[in-house]
Order: sequence, then C-alpha cells, then structure tokens
Amino acid sequence: MARVSAAERVQSEHLNQSLRRLRQAAGFADIAAILCDVCAPFCNDCAIFRVDNNAVTGASRRGTDRQSNVDFQEVRFAAREAAAFAGAIESREPVVALCSAAEISPALLGLFGHAADDRAHLFPLIVDATAVGVLYTAGVVESAALELLAQAAAMVLESRQEARQKPTHAAAPDVLRIELAPTAGDSLSPEDRRLHLRAQHFARVQVAEMHLYQPDAVEAGRARGDLYSVLQEPIDSARQAFRQTFVSATPTMADYFHEELLRTLAHDNTAWLGEKYPGPLL
Repeated sequence: MARVSAAERVQSEHLNQSLRRLRQAAGFADIAAILCDVCAPFCNDCAIFRVDNNAVTGASRRGTDRQSNVDFQEVRFAAREAAAFAGAIESREPVVALCSAAEISPALLGLFGHAADDRAHLFPLIVDATAVGVLYTAGVVESAALELLAQAAAMVLESRQEARQKPTHAAAPDVLRIELAPTAGDSLSPEDRRLHLRAQHFARVQVAEMHLYQPDAVEAGRARGDLYSVLQEPIDSARQAFRQTFVSATPTMADYFHEELLRTLAHDNTAWLGEKYPGPLL
C-alpha cells in the first residue's frame, strides 16, 4: 500500500475542514466568504461572484478587509460582456481563459491587475441545473481541489434551497402513481429532477476526490489502460453508494457515476477503465 506523504495528509485535513465549514454555512454570503477562504491554498487569487439572470455581481474576494469587500460587492457586469463567465454559466462546466477584457470583462481586468498572459479558471456553482455563482481563480491553480470545493459549496446551497422549499404540512396521498420513463429533462417530476441533480453532484464529487487524493494511481491506470485495477476500492465503494442512494430510489435514474468516471478519469476512452471494470450499473 502506498504511503501518504505529510503534504498529502495536510491537504486532506484542510479539505475535510473546508467541507465541514461549508456545511455549517448559512446563506450565499456566508458560503461565498468561506469558499474564498478555503480556496486560498490552491490558487494565487480568487473571488466569488453571484449570478442572477446573467448579471454577475461581486460577493467575496480573498485577502480583503471588510470595507474592501463591501466595495467589491459593488462590482457588477453583464455575463455577455465577459466570454469566460458566459461560457461557464451557459455550459455549467469549468472554463479556463486568458485574462483579457473580452474574456473576464474590463471591470475585472482593471480590478485584479492581471498580466497579459495570466489565465483565469472559473468554476460555476450549479444549483438545480442553474449557475447561481462562479468561483473565479487566477495564477497557479490546483483545479481538482478547486472544482471539488466549488461542487461542495453548490451542494450546500442546493440543500439550503430544498430546505426552504420543503412544505411544512403533510402532503396528500397520491391518487394515481405515474411511472416516468427513464429519461432526463422536462419529462421528470420536480422530485425526480432534484434527485437526478443530487446524483450528478454525488458522481462529480466522488470522481473529483479520486483525482485529487490519488493522482499517481489515476496516471498509472491511464498508462496501463486499467483504471479499475488501481482504483477498485474507491470505485466499488462509490458504485455501491450510488446504487443504494440513487438507482434504488427511482426507475428514471441514469448511471451518472459511470458517465463521470468515463468522462473525467478515462477521457471518454472506455478501454482505459480496464477489462475487469464491471461496466455501467444501468
């Protein structure tokens, strides 16, 4: 068994503490402040932006005092003015872009003082299939850790939203139960749609943790074309949890864990998963 280095133990403990702090956060402002703080070891500069109807507004910036943070919250621009923000919001995927006025907006270019060859990494905070915020980082970044923290923050935001929307009275029993076809999108009931989104978040976090905590095993598995053999324990554990939590909960579920494993670790190359990989759950 490979030994865990002191640096890996420190990073692991930092991530555990970060996730714990995020889970204890209250609203968006609190989550943004904590997320900005816990991301500091993984990038040179970072900030959190709120997104509302394609309007981007400053929420929290690393290393600023209270008054400076209030001033930062006055920053506001339309997503269409910044191609990188528009891309992250529309695709709901991380985006890497040059720090130019066209990519990050003239307002941010002047505010952050980026050099012409600097790159920004943007991680959208997705709640109910919508980008409600963006984690903005620049300089030398550890993207796997940052994406994991952004996903954790989004899951906390989503859980807070679900708690607010949960009815306080008992729902009337269904007169007729309608079985949904195993498809995603508008054909899903609101409850199933939320379950699908939770399943997607779960899959992304599980795979991101493998990438983050066992990068050497991931690279070795890719080189050998056998990711499953080197990552069998975490893959089997995540598969079992996904089956029990999501597959058993609804007949409409899709195997998001397999899809994320294939996309992120195997780069859409099925052969890299290895001959012993048991295949999709569904």
